[in-house]
Amino acid sequence: MFYNFDIIQPEKIAVIESESDIHYPYSELDDYSNFMVELLSGNKKRLSFLFCNNTFGTIASYIGILRSGNAVLLLDKNITPELRENLINIYKPELLINFPYEEQNGYRWVCGDKFTNLVERLNVEDLPHINPELAVLLSTSGTTGSPKLVRLTYKNLQSNALSIMQYLSITEYDKPITSLPMSYSYGLSVINSHLLAGATIIATNKSLVNREFWTIFNKYECSSFAGVPYHYQMLMRLRFEKMELPSLRKMTQAGGRLSEEFIRYFYDASLKKQIKFFVMYGQTEATARISYLPWERLCEKIGSIGIPIPGGKIVLMGDGAPIRTVGIEGELVYYGDNVMLGYATSREDLAKGDELGGMLQTGDIARRDADGYYYITGRMKRFIKLFGLRLNLDEIEKMLENRFSLPVAAIGTDDRLILVAGEVSRQHQKEILHSITETYKIHHSVVEIVFISKIPVTQSGKKDYAELNELVK
Repeated sequence: MFYNFDIIQPEKIAVIESESDIHYPYSELDDYSNFMVELLSGNKKRLSFLFCNNTFGTIASYIGILRSGNAVLLLDKNITPELRENLINIYKPELLINFPYEEQNGYRWVCGDKFTNLVERLNVEDLPHINPELAVLLSTSGTTGSPKLVRLTYKNLQSNALSIMQYLSITEYDKPITSLPMSYSYGLSVINSHLLAGATIIATNKSLVNREFWTIFNKYECSSFAGVPYHYQMLMRLRFEKMELPSLRKMTQAGGRLSEEFIRYFYDASLKKQIKFFVMYGQTEATARISYLPWERLCEKIGSIGIPIPGGKIVLMGDGAPIRTVGIEGELVYYGDNVMLGYATSREDLAKGDELGGMLQTGDIARRDADGYYYITGRMKRFIKLFGLRLNLDEIEKMLENRFSLPVAAIGTDDRLILVAGEVSRQHQKEILHSITETYKIHHSVVEIVFISKIPVTQSGKKDYAELNELVK
């Protein structure tokens, strides 16, 4: 398993913290993880909330939780108190780890050191049973405070890490940098797959669009980075083709559709720099990864999400039957060992077993070409991806309407969230923008508020999203 290091040389460096310039070998990662196992051992499986940032302590705590057999929900350390309280009330975790607050009602501080701290629930009687196979919980939404969670097993994590390691040809000589949050499935997959290979992870909380990030990248001779569409859009503005990155060998993109214009730009830049550029597709429900586009086929397959990852299978479904004809659209259905057990919306759901049997209906519409490469052509549900985070447009509408008691319609694309509101809402413009950026942790530059006299509705009285999309073009 990726969280055991028996075949890795103990003196090999596992994590370098860029801020402190401390190099942690696998032996120390192993020791601290085992220390966490001792702290977390108990008579029954428990639920932990791990508040994450990209540090050695967080990575070691995560490994320790997995080794201890307990389940863990990964949350951004900067989650808002409102969202944090909501999740604690719903899921009643026995343990809060790397807890960024001084106190929490119903909990007591147990211990702490330079890497992390441990806070324990006082009343644990009558808490529902947790499925023995449940390992990690991740949010399905752009807000890591959404109560709807993905239930992942140890097998899910291991199979996806192994597949990624294989198709990206990750070895012990790789040096990735943590360009994404660990609480996000894409960022977590980078850590899992590189630990499995015995690579050295450069840990930083700096943003990929920050100049200091690239200073760190060159200082430690990083070999790869991972980014979502927003990152690549910013890198193009920063004139990536002119940047001096002699150690860079691989870059990966997922978390939403990147336009063909940007893909062509980075394809040309990667050729000149002798870099392998991988475009990928996935969902948290599949532990991060479903398909990838081999870098050597990128030029001829621009716009494609590629082929299934090793060990996975994709089938297009239409009218209840598989579509075997090339070019015909259908729902993309994925089969693999990395498919989640199912969703959770309450503590009681953590006892549930496998509800999907390794089959994931993605909700995306796709077609297949004659070479077996897949292309996403649409979606069956109302969500978009910004900064790699999936945003449920219906959830956003409900939140804003409840908070401001005003009619709001949410629409958009993978690079812009558009909020359409009546003229009466104009006086609340700043509050609406602040509410969105704070709740969903997205930059104000990708949020647009459009005011119209009246939000159009269909004959049945529902919001007319087709007309709204035409109005804001």
